[in-house]
Amino acid sequence: MAEEDLEKKDDDADPESGIKGLINKIKSDKKMMIIVGGGALLILLILGGVSYYFLSGDEPMDEINPEEATEDVGETVDEEKVTKANFERVHIFPLKPFFLPIRSKNDEESGYFLLVTPNFRMSNSHLDGEINKKLPLIREKMYSILRREKLKDLTERNADTQERIKKTARDRTNELLPVGSGVVKEVFFSEFIIK
Repeated sequence: MAEEDLEKKDDDADPESGIKGLINKIKSDKKMMIIVGGGALLILLILGGVSYYFLSGDEPMDEINPEEATEDVGETVDEEKVTKANFERVHIFPLKPFFLPIRSKNDEESGYFLLVTPNFRMSNSHLDGEINKKLPLIREKMYSILRREKLKDLTERNADTQERIKKTARDRTNELLPVGSGVVKEVFFSEFIIK
């Protein structure tokens, strides 16, 4: 009798029912296979995007607590000795390059050219607008400073000449800017090429 019940149960099991039946139906129907595959791909893309969003956040690093830092090292540190790094925000104003011929000692063309790309380090970001207002005058001053340089100075005493040009350009630029708006702290060259 027990054998008859087992045979009935096996006979009653329809091969099209249950999970195996569903998988067989999906495999046999191409449209259903495309829909299921597309849905699985969409779910994977969504999960990938969510994990990328959470794992690649630009969160600031937590500050180190002096007590926690001493636990790792094993020695005690006074809070006065632990200093936080204060970084000054740097405001840069890039100028377009200057390309001009270099004159020789007797004011003749030397056949060499000077390519200079100056940048101003400003005291504040609001100075950007003032420099833009005076930009033609600043470029004219910068051009006249560079035009005065001779080939011998640029080739033999290049470092001294660059420092002198930087100081003169900084001073002349600051003369053109309104008082109280800020100052150009430093002039540096991203390119200084003699060809």
